[in-house]
Amino acid sequence: MTDTFTLRFAAAISATALAALAVLAAQAGRANAQEFDCRRAGMASERTICRSDVLGALDEKMSGLYAELKQSYGRRSERDQLKRYQRQFLAARNDCGRDTECIKGAYLDQIGVLQAQIERNNRLSER
Repeated sequence: MTDTFTLRFAAAISATALAALAVLAAQAGRANAQEFDCRRAGMASERTICRSDVLGALDEKMSGLYAELKQSYGRRSERDQLKRYQRQFLAARNDCGRDTECIKGAYLDQIGVLQAQIERNNRLSER
């Protein structure tokens, strides 16, 4: 009986430790994947994103799509236009300040636009 209890207790502790490590790893990965360094977040919107797992995940998603789209463009003029559009998004996001719903909406809009452009580029390249 003692052996069974000990094994169950050890398994429970191991599962808890693994879960804690997974959370820490996810947070470390999120901090590195963001478009900005949370330790140096100066804008209210950036500090708000750093405190929110949901907004952090949206930032990661948007950053990945932006990088994918930027890499897919062969002409400098296309990349420059994308950069200008991204700066407009960042200005709109930063205008949200600490308003999490506003920031979330800005990210969802930008993600939708970037995904649509990637899909359009993929269709054109299949021709």
